[in-house]
Amino acid sequence: MHKRTLLLAAVAAAAGALPPAGAQAPAAAVHDPAVQLLLEYESRSTGADGVERQSRHADRMYRAGSRVWVERVLPQAVRDERVHGHRPQAGPHAGHAHDAARGAPLLVARDGSGGVTVRLVLRGERKLIDVDRAHHGNVGYGGSWEATYWLIDPRALEQMERIGAQTRGVQRYRATNGERTTEVDWDVKGRYVRRLETRDPHGLSTQRMTAKAQPLPSAMPWESVADYAQGDYSDLLD
Repeated sequence: MHKRTLLLAAVAAAAGALPPAGAQAPAAAVHDPAVQLLLEYESRSTGADGVERQSRHADRMYRAGSRVWVERVLPQAVRDERVHGHRPQAGPHAGHAHDAARGAPLLVARDGSGGVTVRLVLRGERKLIDVDRAHHGNVGYGGSWEATYWLIDPRALEQMERIGAQTRGVQRYRATNGERTTEVDWDVKGRYVRRLETRDPHGLSTQRMTAKAQPLPSAMPWESVADYAQGDYSDLLD
């Protein structure tokens, strides 16, 4: 499961059940500040055998109006490998999207009636691939526009404990579910999560996401793909 989905599931569990998706959900938020964020994910766990396991990755996120673009930040070695034409092979698994879709940027948009479209961006083929609901999880979309746009469903904050006063524009929230503690640092002005962390009381398992604001580009990335051809996710399945 995608690490953001795991973190958000922990938030939902800690905050209690949220209303069904779309029920009294925030509006399309076209007036929220445009942002470019570097999202850094880290997961660490120590098993009963004493073996510590860690994983890290980063995404770049762009948000403006009712659109969000999320793209994996690849290490230099991986970028160099791709320049030389070496790509990982997915293997012969029926129903899996082919290699071109692996790690492709994701463009999510919401219309005025609340409908959400999810598209993969295949730069090499100059295509925008519509992803139907059944395959949203396969491309890293957890199904919540709110969690995609704000990095958390803001309704969850209403059910968490507010910790102290705002500090440098950030309000901290905390909730506990069983032995798991979840903390959220919310950027009040920018309206996004600066830090989302869930951990156990013994320090054996921690998942963390941090968001760092970056300068806005002169043009948002979706502007460069406006003339791409349209395609369907079923075309990518083996």
